Amino acid sequence: MKGYLQSLPGVGGLFQRDIQPAEVWAFWKYMQERLRTKTANKADSLEMQLAAEALQRMGILDRQRFLEKYATTVGRTLYVPFEVGVPKGGWDLWAQVVVCVHEHQHVVQHDEEGPSYELAYLTSSAARARYEAEAYTCNLELHYWRYGTLPAVRPMAEGLKHYGCQPEDVEVAAHTLALTSVSVRHGAVVSEATHVALEWLNSHVPHLRAKKG
Repeated sequence: MKGYLQSLPGVGGLFQRDIQPAEVWAFWKYMQERLRTKTANKADSLEMQLAAEALQRMGILDRQRFLEKYATTVGRTLYVPFEVGVPKGGWDLWAQVVVCVHEHQHVVQHDEEGPSYELAYLTSSAARARYEAEAYTCNLELHYWRYGTLPAVRPMAEGLKHYGCQPEDVEVAAHTLALTSVSVRHGAVVSEATHVALEWLNSHVPHLRAKKG
């Protein structure tokens, strides 16, 4: 709902405490320069269209849901279902910041593990759940930075069922996120992509940071 309201002429200014479109655009530019990535519109990508069809045939994920509700990173390209800095339903401005960091953590994983990363992600439920749990750590860290609280981790883990993850791997991811949330609550920043992001956020939009203690 907030993304819809932000997109209405004359209404976006009411969200003065929220990050602004130009700031979101600048943040994405910064992250892309630091981690050497590029973005593409997901709906316009033939590669993503084919992937959507394959996922639907396999019974893993509805085609439109894949194209509209998820960002996807392949190599150093981030395929996103929105225009950066333009809020829309399901993708308000802060959600665009969070998904930027989440997807860049996948780039970090790719850099750390090399060519085996994508093969493991595509073929192994356990590996896919582990990679996503690590990327969702960014979501926890940013939520804590912004709001001073932590979201429930169970819904994050349950969402991995849409990635074709087996129940036992979803449980491992839930346990991992629960343990990680304890560290985040004590001020730890675990993810490399979050470290990079916070350099910019603390410098350019410090007023968004929750006052803790």
